Amino acid sequence: MDSEFSSNRYASPTDESQVPNRHPELCFDDGNLAVVTGSQYFIIHRGLLCRHSAILDKGIVAIQQSEACTLEGRPTLNLDDDPEDFAHFLRALYGFSYDNSLGDFFAASAILRLSTKYEVTGLRETAIRNLFLSWPTTLNLWELRETAATTAEGMYTPRLGLPHPILLINLAREIEEPKLLPSAFYDLSRYLPSQLMEGYVGPDGVQHHLGDDDICKVLRGKEQGARFFSTFIVTELEARGPSVQCLHRNEVQPALKRTCQMAFEAVTFELIRDVNGMVCNRNSDPLFTIADSVLMQTRDDQPGVENKAAYRACEACRLDYAAVVQAAREEFWRQLPMWFELEVKNWA
Repeated sequence: MDSEFSSNRYASPTDESQVPNRHPELCFDDGNLAVVTGSQYFIIHRGLLCRHSAILDKGIVAIQQSEACTLEGRPTLNLDDDPEDFAHFLRALYGFSYDNSLGDFFAASAILRLSTKYEVTGLRETAIRNLFLSWPTTLNLWELRETAATTAEGMYTPRLGLPHPILLINLAREIEEPKLLPSAFYDLSRYLPSQLMEGYVGPDGVQHHLGDDDICKVLRGKEQGARFFSTFIVTELEARGPSVQCLHRNEVQPALKRTCQMAFEAVTFELIRDVNGMVCNRNSDPLFTIADSVLMQTRDDQPGVENKAAYRACEACRLDYAAVVQAAREEFWRQLPMWFELEVKNWA
């Protein structure tokens, strides 16, 4: 390493173990600035940082006006950031691609933290837009997310491609982006309370937990969602009458005339048992269960084959009920910020 570094008045190594290492990727021969973060240093282009961040520009101007040390012949800027985080930040500034899947979530987190810290507005907005694809503010986008996390066999497997909601909640708190919180809180509310208290262990073995206040908010929101669901069953399913356009309304035999009512009674029983939610790994998920109450009567239908379900409402009654379900789910989604005690403007 260049001996000039030993004159650095901000970081004077006393032994070889304290000397930072040259980053193997982010050191450019034509770079004109050395940036030291922890145990590594980067040789990069001064204009890139100055163009995107007024804060970094001010720091660079300060070292140019002082008797700052040099590293490999370049003026040296010392930062207190984690070297790996800063490497992700630089890659984003240089235009390297990344996404917010489980594998790259830690990169996205680093980019968001540093773009917030150094006020790189464009980079921050792009990173947040990417996160909104998986942690949306609208019910329609949430449905797309849930569909993408469901296998062809109907099994729900979000953790194969999405980061744990605890990670997202802690990141959103750190970067002060409240619109990411309601969907993440709802996602986490679908876990068992014991799982919520245990937290999440990342691939690196680090244990992640929510703060006590957020844990209480998740539990209270979970209770509100369960209350909404039980109220929906009582008001919209129990003793539900037929539609005014019911195809069985003129039947003479009482049993045939009550066909649609019996079908909805069967749906009520299935929702209370929540068997389908357990099988599909979707228990404690009111949004899914309410929607599934429409689909469960037609899920096994095959084109050109007569439906042989024991209890099946007519098409008019199913359409009437489907409109009620859609309205209920939209109302459920609108209530998420209030249930989880989150201050979010222009939600849904």
